[in-house]
Amino acid sequence: MSPRSPFPGAVTGAFRGARTRRPAPAGVALATVGVLLTAGCAQGGPGEDADAADLVGQPAGTVKKDALDDVRMTFVSYGGGMQDGQEGAFVKPFAKESGADVLTDGPTDPAKIKAQVTSKNVLWDVVDTTPWDAAANCGTLYEKLDYKIINTSQLPDQTPESPCMVPSLIYGYGLYYNADKYGDNPPTSWADFFDTEKFPGKRAVDGRPTPTPGIFEAALLADGVGPSKLYPLDTKRALRKWDAVKSDLTYWKTGAQQTQIAQSGQADMVMAWSGRVYEANANGANFRPVWNNSFTLYDVFAVPKGSKNTKAAMGLINYALGAQQQTKQAEYTSYAPVNINSKPKLSPQAKKLDPVQEKVLNQSITPDFAYWGKNRDKLSKAWTDWLNR
Repeated sequence: MSPRSPFPGAVTGAFRGARTRRPAPAGVALATVGVLLTAGCAQGGPGEDADAADLVGQPAGTVKKDALDDVRMTFVSYGGGMQDGQEGAFVKPFAKESGADVLTDGPTDPAKIKAQVTSKNVLWDVVDTTPWDAAANCGTLYEKLDYKIINTSQLPDQTPESPCMVPSLIYGYGLYYNADKYGDNPPTSWADFFDTEKFPGKRAVDGRPTPTPGIFEAALLADGVGPSKLYPLDTKRALRKWDAVKSDLTYWKTGAQQTQIAQSGQADMVMAWSGRVYEANANGANFRPVWNNSFTLYDVFAVPKGSKNTKAAMGLINYALGAQQQTKQAEYTSYAPVNINSKPKLSPQAKKLDPVQEKVLNQSITPDFAYWGKNRDKLSKAWTDWLNR
């Protein structure tokens, strides 16, 4: 697959073009597999699941009044301002309209999902996770979605597709720098991120055993590899590039830590998720993006296999995909919506970090999720070994 962004028709805050989507066959699921592990666990158990008849055929963004009375369920995401925004945009309104008691927990951790599924004690019902994890574990750790309940007709074209997931938001992943420090001579490329003589200061990067796709790619781009030549990843070459700046690195393990590091001044450059930098700037930081060869990524909604509230979970996902809900999520978090009818009114600061601006998509890269999925163990081991040595 081409590593260039697949969204040439994008406009700020939304996408052109929609289709009636159907669950992809198993072979299509493999086209978007990959891996990503992060970290959380919920208390609270299931109530009584919904009557599917009350949920089938509802337009996205709607739920019948009090259809889920007596249902107790859990929504899980990555914490911080992102999850606060999701709660305000769709979790709390869904609970009020449906009558469900919706608990929240986080951050998302596929390892904990696996433990819950294996022990047959599944406490999480809807999770915001990654497309490569959901597709890779479709039918084993994640339920196949009920598209009679989930209306996907307003999703943009070319979003990750699998029987077990639908997209929840779009975000940018890349290089952000402290404009107060580098304002007169800012970095403009990944090569600058690795140039500690010209651009002195701490860099913050992913310190988890399985990193967000882009960690090897960024080093290879800095070392002169072209975007179309990234795959298969030369991990040894990438890690040699990381070796050169290891003494200048600090590490984050959660999205909230990205925000904290930028806010506190612990690092002058961060390799981070766009919404987390938005949070930091909203609290007084002054970080700006380098969109050149940044990465365009998705989160997705999925339902852990063995959830006692699968029908209610599908109902919550359908509600979250509504235009109004996606608009509010974007306005609260700066993450781009996945409903083509969403028209968020972004603040000037959020507009600067909007990952689906045409000027961004024209120069961004979409990581090869299929490659990451097929090689997840090798890539995770290479990164973990490097972190530990």
